[in-house]
Order: sequence, then C-alpha cells, then structure tokens
Amino acid sequence: MLLSCFEVALGVVTDSMAQARPPQVLEVSRDYLKPDAIAANRKLERRAEDLCRTLGFTHPYLTIESVSGPAEMWYLNGFDSEAEVEKLRQEYQQNTKLLAALDDITRQKVPLKRLESTDEFVNYRPDLSRGYPWIIGRGQFFVIVLFDGDPPMNGTVFEMKDGSRMLVRTTQSSSEARVLAASAGSTARVFQSFFYFRPQGM
Repeated sequence: MLLSCFEVALGVVTDSMAQARPPQVLEVSRDYLKPDAIAANRKLERRAEDLCRTLGFTHPYLTIESVSGPAEMWYLNGFDSEAEVEKLRQEYQQNTKLLAALDDITRQKVPLKRLESTDEFVNYRPDLSRGYPWIIGRGQFFVIVLFDGDPPMNGTVFEMKDGSRMLVRTTQSSSEARVLAASAGSTARVFQSFFYFRPQGM
C-alpha cells in the first residue's frame, strides 16, 4: 500500500500523459467517514496537500468527496505503467521527512472514520469504455458506478482484481450528475472534486 500522499492522494498521471489518455493503472484509496467528521477531515487533507507541496511530493493526485450516499473521501492516483507505480513508491519511501509528517496526519484521521480505509489498484479497460474519456484533473462532478458485466452507461471503465468494474464519468453540474446516477442503478454515486494537487513546475 502506498501511504499518506497516496492515501491522501491518488489519481493522476503527469499532465503530458493526462492529455493523451486516462491512466492505465489507477490507485483508488477510500476513507469512510463519520457524518460529523467531514469538516475535520477536509482540514487534515488541506494540511497534507501543503506538506506534499513543501516537502517535495512529485506526483499529481486528485481528491474527491461524496455528494450522495455515506460520507467518503477518495484519493485517486494515476499511472502509465506498473513501473511508474514502483518508481514513485521508492521515491516516496526515501522522502523520510514527508513520510513522517503524513504518518502523523494518518494517525489523526483514525477517530474520524467509521470503517477502515481501503486501497486498491485497478486497470483501465479501453475496450469497455465509451464516450468522452475521463482525464484526471478535469471535471467538477463525478458519477462513479461499481458494476459487473456490461457498463450501465457511457464512461471510462477500470477493472479490479476480482473482476468487478468501476465506471467514471464527469459532469459540470451536480444536477446532471444526479440524473445520470439515478439512471445507472443503485451502485452509482455522485462525487465532487475537493482538490487537484499539481507539483510545482507542472
């Protein structure tokens, strides 16, 4: 598991890659929050963002939070290959100052959660994806659908290790996202962008 900036992060390739296509490998980390802990969690995420910026985290990432359903915050980190995942993992582990600072934030987040966080790597399925591709860092609102079999609507599809799938589609308004989610079935959720971290110089 890639800790902290990956728990506090996840979802992005470099801009040059992001302009070309969706991430080939996507890390999806999820915090399951208590309803009264949202404001406190946001504050900690902003602190983590500042630490990543000032202590040299070199990879962009996207943080989104739930609009519908239980309170959750997801951290999306995208990669072009497994080799890129390993390269960043090694760089992160060597940044001991950042690692220690973010470990402290992780400890502060424990009482804010109703369940243990989860972390998973999923793979892009271009053969199942339809419509305008999802590019990390773009879009204000998101419809995310967990499903088996065929996609319930157009979107960018990723496959998990157990064979289940996740579809991502962006919209510019909450109302549009809610309509799409309602049409996609009971596992569809609406999220909104919380922040998109971009290292200096990118």
